[in-house]
Amino acid sequence: MKNHLLIFTAIATIIASSCKNENKREEFEVIAPEEADIMQSDVNSPEIGCYRYVSKKDTVLLQMEKMNDEVAGTLSYNYFEKDKNDGVFEGKMVGDTLFADYTFGSEGSVSVREVMFVKKENKFVEGFGEVEEVDGKMKFKKKTKYTFNDSMPLKEIDCDEN
Repeated sequence: MKNHLLIFTAIATIIASSCKNENKREEFEVIAPEEADIMQSDVNSPEIGCYRYVSKKDTVLLQMEKMNDEVAGTLSYNYFEKDKNDGVFEGKMVGDTLFADYTFGSEGSVSVREVMFVKKENKFVEGFGEVEEVDGKMKFKKKTKYTFNDSMPLKEIDCDEN
């Protein structure tokens, strides 16, 4: 009888502890995050920006995507009584300055020139300096002094305004 009581107590203890473990599992149930949450947190999205200068007769439009310090986009110059330039650019942000190669069509030919813009608050201001032709591209000379056209700032706009 003593053995039966001992066996019964052991079985009751095992059953009771397994019931407690089942309850603990339910209390600590882990809910997996939704797939959209994983995609947003694990993948860097590019920063997208649009900037425009408009006067009575002139328009400059810059649209860009920035991923880390790499930048790419489109750039369009439409000056009164001059040929319109439309093209694409690829480059880098170095601090607050964008340096890029701008490939554009004008007067029926394709050209490449280096462009430079400095970001000031929510505007980009184009910089100019001495250039030279290197491998078919117009590039800024080393150690050139830049001048900035503050009279034509490209102001940030909503990209849907284009």
